[in-house]
Amino acid sequence: MSLNDAMQVLGAIPINTDRLVMIGVLASLKTMRGIQNKWPNRYPTMDRIAGIFPDYPLALNLIHYNTKEKDTLGDQLIAMTEFGGANMHGFQLNIAWPSLDVLAEYRKAYPTKQIVLQIGGHAFEMVNHSQEQLAAKVAEYDGVVEYVLLDPSGGYGKPFDQDRARDYLMALKAQNLGMGLGVAGGLSPTTLDLVRPLANKFPDLSIDAEGRLRTPEDHLDLAVSSEYLFKALAMFNGAQ
Repeated sequence: MSLNDAMQVLGAIPINTDRLVMIGVLASLKTMRGIQNKWPNRYPTMDRIAGIFPDYPLALNLIHYNTKEKDTLGDQLIAMTEFGGANMHGFQLNIAWPSLDVLAEYRKAYPTKQIVLQIGGHAFEMVNHSQEQLAAKVAEYDGVVEYVLLDPSGGYGKPFDQDRARDYLMALKAQNLGMGLGVAGGLSPTTLDLVRPLANKFPDLSIDAEGRLRTPEDHLDLAVSSEYLFKALAMFNGAQ
């Protein structure tokens, strides 16, 4: 929600690591229209977004965007790119299977921006929770998105399912995709052991946390977030 948030959590890890820290700022079509949603402590107003993203070598500054009006997604992404400012590196799209043509057109207009494709609960439902269908669907986006994030939790802190995540990752790995793989789901400093076996098997894996890094009042807990990053980096550095 602020540049101070971003800089404090970035300060939890050494500058010489080869890992990036995703600084995620939530936005939606509602907030672009100036309508407050049910998560006021997670969605900054549009005029604040550009000022949140730091100019910092370890930061991957992404707008986490969702919309129900997918027919105008291309125009929305262009508008959000302007709101993102000079330090914005791209999007995480919290949208179930957005139009491949729209994303390809966006990438032509903004070739330096990166896209993370989130596979949330609805997206899993649309491929019948099938590993094979999921892998085939994700493969369609190869060359258009940089990362795919398996995130059935959707920011609600639902527990991480190690076995199912491994099966999905194995199916995606078999596709030999040119994109990074990530997982999410209830991760925090106290639940990282759930993902440790995956870190051992997939050393380039990315991980994502949101819901369990927040206070009871739904503010970002800077101490917990910093501890999470510190422990996560140590876990990947120690992965065998």
